[in-house]
Amino acid sequence: MPANSPSPDQVTGTPGARPSPGPRWQQAFAGDAGQIGVLRQWLASLLPPCPARDDVTYVASELGTNAVRHTASGQGGSFEVEVTCHGPLVRVAVADGGAPGGPRLIDDPPGESGRGLLVVRSLAVRTGQRGDHCGRLIWADIPWDTAVAGPVSPDSREAAIGGGLASLASRFSG
Repeated sequence: MPANSPSPDQVTGTPGARPSPGPRWQQAFAGDAGQIGVLRQWLASLLPPCPARDDVTYVASELGTNAVRHTASGQGGSFEVEVTCHGPLVRVAVADGGAPGGPRLIDDPPGESGRGLLVVRSLAVRTGQRGDHCGRLIWADIPWDTAVAGPVSPDSREAAIGGGLASLASRFSG
């Protein structure tokens, strides 16, 4: 059974101030399902292998998939992903093309789909959303334990930029 839709500016999770931002990466993706694999590869090029990277990748993939399936992004549009390190947290934010209705949590254990946002909420310490039918931003703060995961290197930006340029070059011949 569907849970109540959150308000357009809802924030959930543990309240508190965010630490100052650290490394930040941003990438735009075409609004088709094949780009979710590209999103995963991009994140693998940025973050060191560890369980926290798996959580960040899952959250980004889920939010990206929702953008493609449920918003104007999936109708010939695009979506954008931003990953920002904030001390012990990594924020994943996805901007999409908007939709008439907002994201909904579905609490239906025997159902075959629709529980992705529940998993996102379980992995995140905070989530939030803002926007409407013209565009929406959805974000989640994922715990990042540098003692286990290691620090996120700002040098990964070069690899991400190179990957982004290669992706653009393949999409625009000549």
